[in-house]
Amino acid sequence: MNHDLRSPVSNLIHFLHLQKESPELLDEESKKRLENKTILGAENLLTSMEDILLWSKGQMENFAPKMKKVAVNSLFEDTSKHFSSEEKVAITFENIENIEITTDENYLKTIIRNLTGNAIKALDKTEHPTIQWKAWQENNQTFLSITDNGIGATQDQFKALYDDNEVVGIQTGLGLHLIRDLAKAIDCKIEVKSNLKEGTTFTLIFP
Repeated sequence: MNHDLRSPVSNLIHFLHLQKESPELLDEESKKRLENKTILGAENLLTSMEDILLWSKGQMENFAPKMKKVAVNSLFEDTSKHFSSEEKVAITFENIENIEITTDENYLKTIIRNLTGNAIKALDKTEHPTIQWKAWQENNQTFLSITDNGIGATQDQFKALYDDNEVVGIQTGLGLHLIRDLAKAIDCKIEVKSNLKEGTTFTLIFP
């Protein structure tokens, strides 16, 4: 596993350094050969990551969430810091009521980070891309939502959130099936609404 992950990343870094620092050493034939090797290595890396995530999914049965009170502000601050290098997408956070949730902090952080990462990728070709996280309480339930103004998608593309037999890969971020299983483990329900050319909203619902 160590070799499967390190080797393609090492090759990619080597090629990028060579291209930046000594481009004169690369004739067209060598450049094309290294580009093809790098692409193949990156594709193999993606496959290896897929396998690891699927293995991790199987291992989840051996771990139990550690529930405690978590301030939503701290979750939003973590997300803001995690994506601080993102320059194209404006990400905002709203938590007027300073809400706290009883949950497993690491499980929820993973869900939030990956929903945010997936939204950023979905906004790749959107002008003035925006993402908004909101937190509120209603009818003795707590809600967290993420809304983007991307191109939207059909409900069928989110099937993995609801169908235990559906598996979606990681090309667009952490597989929706893994997000689904993490949410289920912390007793969090996920709903999604998406309108083509208008955007998508994922809502996390806590009892």
